[in-house]
Amino acid sequence: MENIKKDFFVKMRYHLELKDEKAPSWFSEPTEAGFILGREPVPKIIEDAITGKKEGEEIEVVIPPESAYGPHLSYLIKKIDIQELKYPEKIKVGEWYEEINKYGSRISFKVLEIDGDKIKADFNHPAAGKTVIMKIKILETRPATSFEILSAEFRACSCERG
Repeated sequence: MENIKKDFFVKMRYHLELKDEKAPSWFSEPTEAGFILGREPVPKIIEDAITGKKEGEEIEVVIPPESAYGPHLSYLIKKIDIQELKYPEKIKVGEWYEEINKYGSRISFKVLEIDGDKIKADFNHPAAGKTVIMKIKILETRPATSFEILSAEFRACSCERG
């Protein structure tokens, strides 16, 4: 079995965690991804971590805030009226609250404090300003076919048939 290098097809399963903090359940759900190494947009920190590895290996990648979800933005901390929420009984300080609003969009925030009928809510992404730990399992590796490389190149340059 060859080590992963440029122009290899890589299929991996990964999940994300936050260093020293609990993330909402949806953030840590396992996901699978397949790509051609060196031909498709994969963050360099991940490419570097899997290069030279083999099928079946497990890797842990520590991603600093500036390479993950960016800084925590203070203007995304807001006071909201508890009566505007569908499930006010689910509000707990330090926990994430989620609901689908009347327009069909998911809203999600961390409850920072409750003050009577107002909530101090943090609408930043759960990983904003935090170190992310990516746990990867390499499921499949092989040299990519010429067709796969060509397809990856087309996707990378956003070429479309007209």
